Amino acid sequence: MSTIALTLHEPDARKVRACWTLLEQRLGLRGVRKVPFPHVTLFGCDGVETPRIQGILEDYSQRTGPIDLSSVGLGIFLNPSPVLYLPVIRTPRLTAIHQDLWHAVGALGAQRFALYNLERWIPHMTLAQGDLRAEQLPEALDALRDAEVELHFQVRNLTIFDFIGPRFEPAERYPLLGEPITS
Repeated sequence: MSTIALTLHEPDARKVRACWTLLEQRLGLRGVRKVPFPHVTLFGCDGVETPRIQGILEDYSQRTGPIDLSSVGLGIFLNPSPVLYLPVIRTPRLTAIHQDLWHAVGALGAQRFALYNLERWIPHMTLAQGDLRAEQLPEALDALRDAEVELHFQVRNLTIFDFIGPRFEPAERYPLLGEPITS
């Protein structure tokens, strides 16, 4: 199983990790560290070898520039289990990146997870998942009341994560080398 994502750089990644640490200290939540790098998931897929996807990402990153993004507020997915996240504003440029890569990887025969299909995808940065229970949501929201959740950040690379052992690890990072694009 692979995940294709846009990863954050410092100091913005540190701000997201600060929220992770706060939730860990207050509620003992560590499930988010299964993917230990702050990121915006474009989609997950299975059924195709990573090297075939790498060629697509390498080519795409050569002609795509860094992109400015923003998060605002907090969001919650409830099913199948609660996920607390920072919603990322879905800009036309972010949507185009998602759509381009969704189609390109799909053309390889990859099984792309429906949660990320073009109509359902909600760009976000996960703050708690896996070990967050519904009854903990009020306390988690209270813990983040004063946290910095309105972020303006630039993503400068695509990353492919593969599931290795108990967590996802970056298989490869691809710097976005085209002209910077503001969304």
